[in-house]
Amino acid sequence: MPRRPAACPSAASSSVVFALPSTDPAAPSAGTSAASQQQKHWPYPAARRDDSIIDTLHGQRIADPYRWLENANSTETKTFVEAENKVAMDYLKQDSRREVYKQTFDQIGNVDQILSIIKKSRYYFTSGSFKDRKNKLTIYRQKSLDAKRELFFDVDIAHKDGTQFLFSHGYSMNGKFINYVGGKEYSQTTIRVVCAEDVEGLCKDKGHAPDVIEGAADWVEWLDDVGFFYTVSCAAILPRLPKDSGEQAPSGTDASASPGEMLYYHAIGTPQSADQLIFQASDSDTYVSSVDYSTDGKWAIVSFDSNGVITPWMLPLDPTKKALPKKPALRRLVNDSKNSYSYIAASAATHGSRLYFVANKGKPQSKVVAYDMNAPNGGFVDVIPASSKYIIEGASGITSNYMLVRSIEGGVSKLAVHELGTDKSVRNTLLPVGVVNSVWTQPRDGEVFLICNSLLYPQIIYRYDFATNALSVVRRSAIAGFDASAFEVRQVSVKDKKGASFPMTIAARKGIKLDGSHPTLMLAREGPPQSYLPQFTDSGFFFMKHFHGVLAIPYLSNVAPPTSSQSGNAPQHNYQPDIDRLERATHYLEKQGYTKPALLAVQGEGDGGTVVAAAESAEGYVRVNMGDPSKKRDFDTMRQYSPLHHVSANRTYPAMLLMAPADPEGKGASWHSYKMAAELQHKLPSNPRPLMLREYPGPSDQYSLSLTLVPSKDMLFDTLSFIAVSLGLQCRA
Repeated sequence: MPRRPAACPSAASSSVVFALPSTDPAAPSAGTSAASQQQKHWPYPAARRDDSIIDTLHGQRIADPYRWLENANSTETKTFVEAENKVAMDYLKQDSRREVYKQTFDQIGNVDQILSIIKKSRYYFTSGSFKDRKNKLTIYRQKSLDAKRELFFDVDIAHKDGTQFLFSHGYSMNGKFINYVGGKEYSQTTIRVVCAEDVEGLCKDKGHAPDVIEGAADWVEWLDDVGFFYTVSCAAILPRLPKDSGEQAPSGTDASASPGEMLYYHAIGTPQSADQLIFQASDSDTYVSSVDYSTDGKWAIVSFDSNGVITPWMLPLDPTKKALPKKPALRRLVNDSKNSYSYIAASAATHGSRLYFVANKGKPQSKVVAYDMNAPNGGFVDVIPASSKYIIEGASGITSNYMLVRSIEGGVSKLAVHELGTDKSVRNTLLPVGVVNSVWTQPRDGEVFLICNSLLYPQIIYRYDFATNALSVVRRSAIAGFDASAFEVRQVSVKDKKGASFPMTIAARKGIKLDGSHPTLMLAREGPPQSYLPQFTDSGFFFMKHFHGVLAIPYLSNVAPPTSSQSGNAPQHNYQPDIDRLERATHYLEKQGYTKPALLAVQGEGDGGTVVAAAESAEGYVRVNMGDPSKKRDFDTMRQYSPLHHVSANRTYPAMLLMAPADPEGKGASWHSYKMAAELQHKLPSNPRPLMLREYPGPSDQYSLSLTLVPSKDMLFDTLSFIAVSLGLQCRA
């Protein structure tokens, strides 16, 4: 199999930071601070080149002189990385403000992180990780949003029964019970139930019910207050499904097959040995992703995930007894191996047999569809058709007759209300510029809670009242020492090279003069389109706070690779549109007077880092795709694009810091960063701005309740120091 030509850092946790040069390579530009102008050379380590290593692909000779860097455990590679780290740290230590950064980092860490807020029966329940109990699940309850809150549950209670980690928690339909799932490790989880009121013959308020489910997975779905569904992934703990199970297993259950995940139903107050087995998957690639209910109580909608494709099945219920039939049979709604269907909870009863789903939720060309179980031919009909103008992320049933649809449109989160039955759009709800992370609703209630964040706040909770169409703030997670009211966030429209518009979000201090004098950080985010929304980022927040800088996030919608096809072909990337957008966005910021090239830094992580490096290394190249280099078409486009293979000794590069995770097992792509650094330093040893590599420990697998992924402190601080030293910035606070 031909080798893939080495490209720029493309591992998910790799990062690239650089400051853009001016159009004149000889002119002072980004990275030409006092420190870097005085020192034109850095003691880069001499990386051995083996010019004998040449691959021939499709008639072209591809040199790979640094192939030895792919062996992460070799003494030579370790020596090279250690030397690179020393050069980088000698440069970064010119910034003496690490203690100031640490104080801000700790302040961010002390912010409350709310996981959910929801009304159940007599109480509002708020769960999360609070500043006095970080990374410890705590649940408060109160009779109204203005009432004094009461501690209902905390993780220390769980520690008494041996629980060390909590993976999830949930509420029964009417709030009589709360469950939590935890254990010593993920493979040894247990479900326990806490009572939210006195239950005769079972438990007291705040006390544990006798129900204990061993060997469970990480979620529970309640059926009213009488019982719940759960899954078991360890087949050795519980008996297998009998051979004559018929249609109960959607994947063709066979008791002689390798054991897969099992779905059980547990009636509250009964022993685990009495739990009812609903199905067992015949393979490890199929699992239950959710269980929901129609509001008439006649059906449970069981969704199965098989290799990323979600398929709904119907399970009949007895609405009078609130129980399952003795021999339940699942009915499959759709035979579609390419598209996923996510049920819109609590949206069916008002309109009889009509059920609503989001097809391909959170992906381009997503839509809302309805399924009429009593229609002669069944099947789905479009309710909200797919469009290139928006991405539907989810929907929830509210007040029995409506659904609240959450989407991304024009680079921001939006909410729309549609009437069930007629499917008409009733109203759009305007939200401040930010991101909706989760929505909490009750099926027959018009009260909605939105957990959001923005460039200025790590978390904002809104309450939406359907009756009045009013949006109010329940709480903001403000950070000590930062006056968010001194900043404003706005979205602007930027023209690409073809004249089409794309959005960019800009956060800046109010009343700044647009005279090009402001340090600016542009973020090229990785992942799906949702990643480019105006959400809180640590590096962006630090930059605004400590350098009084401008933060810009262009909407780069093409970075994320699509899922590999079932035929096994490699996913294809199309980076060129985003490279063009980065260029146009920088021109916009300069033309509008926000900044100038000498004060502009760009940061990209993962695929975003690939775009950043490509934008700097490959000037004017045509459409870019990544794929399988053994295929000539893929190889040709990859060869045109690869930043590593277009490092030029005849131009001046901006200050550049390549950041890569440690990869002792050689499974990632850190060696892409190693090779890129070695090539840059080989061809440009006298570049007036530093071209450096910094390696960090790999990410930790330790469980955390934090709502956002907090980067390594060292990685974050080094990013700030590199920008500060390279651009000659002064820390303001």
